[in-house]
Amino acid sequence: MFKSSSKKKLAFGLVAAATLGSALTGGAANADPKQYTAAVGVGSDTTQAVMNALAGSSNGISYLPVTSGSATNFRQLISFDATPPVGVSDTCVTAKLGGPTFTRPNGSGAGRKALYASSGLSTTGWTGAGTNPTCATGVDISGQVDFARSSSVSSASGTTVTYLPFGRDGVSFAYYRAAGSPVTSLTRAELTALFTTGPQTIGGVRVVPCGIQTSSGTYSFWNGVTTASSTTEPTATTECNALLGGNVTGRAEENDGAALKTRGDLLAAQAGKSGDQVVIGFAASSFIAESNLVAPGAPPAGVGIGSISNNGTGTNLGSPVSGTAPALSAVASFYNDTVFGRNVYNVLPTSVATGPGNASIKALFVGSGSAVCSASSTITSFGFLTIGSSCGSTTTVSGYDTAAS
Repeated sequence: MFKSSSKKKLAFGLVAAATLGSALTGGAANADPKQYTAAVGVGSDTTQAVMNALAGSSNGISYLPVTSGSATNFRQLISFDATPPVGVSDTCVTAKLGGPTFTRPNGSGAGRKALYASSGLSTTGWTGAGTNPTCATGVDISGQVDFARSSSVSSASGTTVTYLPFGRDGVSFAYYRAAGSPVTSLTRAELTALFTTGPQTIGGVRVVPCGIQTSSGTYSFWNGVTTASSTTEPTATTECNALLGGNVTGRAEENDGAALKTRGDLLAAQAGKSGDQVVIGFAASSFIAESNLVAPGAPPAGVGIGSISNNGTGTNLGSPVSGTAPALSAVASFYNDTVFGRNVYNVLPTSVATGPGNASIKALFVGSGSAVCSASSTITSFGFLTIGSSCGSTTTVSGYDTAAS
């Protein structure tokens, strides 16, 4: 999103350049801000920072916005964060000029549901995940969302939605122990025991699993890694989830190291639990981007990302990151693992991605030569791996997530 003065100056400069170019070539000048016609995206916390950068700015750092090119009038994109950015208290958003105000979609699942509500097919409008008394419910948001950010693929049957991959991510566990040396390496079997049955004593340390907010793509992916179900995971994470009320009954926002530390400190303050440790599923890309200060929310002291000593088939993956902050980088062998690695996506209606017309949004997202896929240096700087010719592929599809909230 364009919020800072540096972003506004950059956007003004791009508009001025486009206007001058039109005048010199005899074309019609367009002095309105390019953001008025930008493609609007919502959803995943994991990919919001890199998409913000592709829109022009992330964490106070300006980037050259990607555009659809001259043939489609240099259309840009806008990406709304999953939760209010620092300094913004209102969870409501107005996505397009003159459009309605509605609850900010928080997470991959919520983003995909907002895309459905925007399709005009919904009869109930958009409510949003959870409740917020400051935002209206049942809002008609037809035409307000052009793409959804998603770090997972929906299980909904059908082919009405297309997932356009643009990078590769790895997911491990983040850890925090208030007192004493933490357990920094776990096996997939140990993670399965933690997230399906509850706290375990590992290496002499009582380890307590914490739950991620349930609209998150990382929540659903992590459940796949640990084989947890919607029944077993809430029970296994009850102790941690009960430590702090708030987002989705005590669950932590995904990829939030400060939230994990808060829970760990509260746990350690309880009688007999001063040496306990907390763990939670965490995207390595987010840990890298936050630690390298290109994304907000740098993990506080004591919060680290763990190593996987056995991925379930005997392979020691090690850590998903290498180096020292603020110069961390992704470990390709971890990211490319079939269990702990995943693609991340921008999601379009299939009718838009592969149907006739819609040239500007296709130029932004579809195919390895698209504007997003061509921004490889920005993608890697946010902790992802590039995926070559499969970037922007239209082969992954599902049905719409049709729930209103």
